[in-house]
Amino acid sequence: MEAKQVNLGGQFYNPYGFVPLSEHVFNYTEDERKRFMFAHDVPFEQGISGKILVKFKAKTPFCVRSVDKDNCHVKDKYFIPSTSIKGMVRAVFDIITLSNIKNGSNNSRFSMRDLRSKDYALKEKAPQSGFLILLGGNYYIIPCVNEMVSYKDIEYEEGVDVRKGRTAKDKYKMLKGDYVFQTVDNEYHYWLFSGFMSNKKHEYDFTVPTNITQNQLIPLTDSVFEEFRFIHEKENKNVSWAFWKSKMKTFSTLDELKQKAYRGLAPCFYREQVDENGKKYVRDLGFSHLYRIPYQKKIHDCLPSAYNQETFDMSQALFGFVATKGNRARESSLRGRVRFSNAFIENAERAGEQTFILGSPKPTYYPFYLQQQGNSYNTYLSDKSIIAGWKRYLLHAEAERGKGQGKKSESSFVALKAGAIFTTEINVHNLLPYEVGALLAALTFCNHRECFHSLGYAKPFGYGKMQLVDCQLYLETNAGGNVNMGMDTLMEAFYKKLCDNAHISSNVYQNYLSPLYRIASGNYTDRPIRYPRLDNFDYSTGKKKSEFDIIKNERKSLNNFTPIK
Repeated sequence: MEAKQVNLGGQFYNPYGFVPLSEHVFNYTEDERKRFMFAHDVPFEQGISGKILVKFKAKTPFCVRSVDKDNCHVKDKYFIPSTSIKGMVRAVFDIITLSNIKNGSNNSRFSMRDLRSKDYALKEKAPQSGFLILLGGNYYIIPCVNEMVSYKDIEYEEGVDVRKGRTAKDKYKMLKGDYVFQTVDNEYHYWLFSGFMSNKKHEYDFTVPTNITQNQLIPLTDSVFEEFRFIHEKENKNVSWAFWKSKMKTFSTLDELKQKAYRGLAPCFYREQVDENGKKYVRDLGFSHLYRIPYQKKIHDCLPSAYNQETFDMSQALFGFVATKGNRARESSLRGRVRFSNAFIENAERAGEQTFILGSPKPTYYPFYLQQQGNSYNTYLSDKSIIAGWKRYLLHAEAERGKGQGKKSESSFVALKAGAIFTTEINVHNLLPYEVGALLAALTFCNHRECFHSLGYAKPFGYGKMQLVDCQLYLETNAGGNVNMGMDTLMEAFYKKLCDNAHISSNVYQNYLSPLYRIASGNYTDRPIRYPRLDNFDYSTGKKKSEFDIIKNERKSLNNFTPIK
């Protein structure tokens, strides 16, 4: 069957899009913040308490998985956990209340290894070689020398052709001897193998220095090591680091290194930096000559200036927060005044097992995750790079069928059929009228009933499309309070509070929300919804080519693959 060539001139929508960040952030005054810190115990004059009953209907199959492939259930009675419903609603609440995206996002520093990019510094200047050592509870690099060794020579020395191994771990398993060996001159050496790469012709032999002193060691700061771990353990599951981490030993003194025959180190490549006092530190490190280097900017460095201030927003005041290290040292946490109940599902029917590759998209793919304008790309190294915004998955008319291919990266789940109904009870305590209005606005997408929420697994493939079908208020005001409890009135109070606080007009606010309505409506059927393919067929070369690479080469961005215009 002839392979079909995909025209990247706009024939598909990417499964996710973004609601661009507003230039304005909702931020309570210091006096307001203090009042909310005691809102559980001190009633507001116009405070509202009670419950809201909200009914949802599944428009496509869905799954909120438990420990196995099935939906959460108790004695075969299926339910949606309260935390899942809360997360679904809060995802909309954060957007419509102009919350500070920094409060709910990790300030990670991602990495790159793009040999075509002028920003990839290892192309211009080779890294140094050394051994990572854990000494006295701290990590250091022992500088050393290395030698490139051809696969032919390795086969002569070891009796095996290690180039046949796909990963570094595979290659070490192939060795008949050990990855640490001693030569006739009594020096100790490590093989440093890395994974498969086309046209690769060699690996490395690292020599352990003798008579090592403390002054020769180059320290890793805690922040550099944590960034290294994030890159090698979370952003990318680095097989080499997993291998060497299991082999490393903890040393109390350098003398112990010799006693243990120089075992327990991890050979690596690294770059160093020098502080204002002339002291050397490790800048970054990796396990191949062309390793992943950290970007200059962290995620929070790519936020508009308004988001980099310390703020206390409506989302924190209503749902509560737990302070992270270095954030709000005066306040460790705040308990929320909104509680969602578990929701047992009516007329639940199993739709069968589905299998997909559900790997998370990489925020390092800057053509999609950073705002782009013109023909030059903004990257995490650019001076004026801004993140694309609040992430939302597009809605499909129908869910796709899972097509298992027997790959290790696949995940399976048992979906429940569309048409299932569930009701959650939202208990509210001492909320101000506009806070109730904000909650109702999040549930109803500001009275845009054509919009849908998203819940559970496999949202990129059309699962979990939820419609609000009923909302009943059972609320009371605090003693002496006189509040109009109409839904429209409460939402109007929210709009007024938000626009007054952010100093914006109603038109500016509605223009900000229009991308959210567009994504959540699901009213875009002119193109298929899918991820760029890794195996697109290129007729010019007769080979498969990643569409992610084609998009970069053609200087396209998410603007070419989204219904938001």
